[in-house]
Amino acid sequence: MGENTFDIESNETILQCAYKNNIKLKYHCAAGHCGKCKVKIISGEVHLDHSGGISREDISLGYTLACCSFPKGNIEIL
Repeated sequence: MGENTFDIESNETILQCAYKNNIKLKYHCAAGHCGKCKVKIISGEVHLDHSGGISREDISLGYTLACCSFPKGNIEIL
């Protein structure tokens, strides 16, 4: 997978930004329920507003849900 850099609006999720820039991320519900859009945060921080689709353990290991994560500045995901 290649490296991509994009500007993201303050009210835009990682998934919305990826979709807008033709980056295909896996997802299903796009509402934080299913967990299909789970990505690993390599650097940076996000505000995660989910509906139960990710465990506390996954969050502590650096994962987030792309559909309901709002970056707090620059981030890098895997």
